[in-house]
Amino acid sequence: MKKGKNPSGWQVHHNLPLDDGGTNDFENLTLIQNHPYHKAITNTQKTLTKDLTHGDSIDIDWPIPKYNIYPKGE
Repeated sequence: MKKGKNPSGWQVHHNLPLDDGGTNDFENLTLIQNHPYHKAITNTQKTLTKDLTHGDSIDIDWPIPKYNIYPKGE
């Protein structure tokens, strides 16, 4: 992370998605293991919002990790 790269198998996840008013601020980012966690959250979000068109709005309880998770030795 110090060199600007994710550890292998990890993703930077936006807690509040950019298209829902989230930002790239550090407080809105979580380092999360790609499989299965990031894929599961991303796929769930895509499934819940796939039928929305620009301007549509619905209330959804987004899964937001409560803690930053870092791999050992990184």
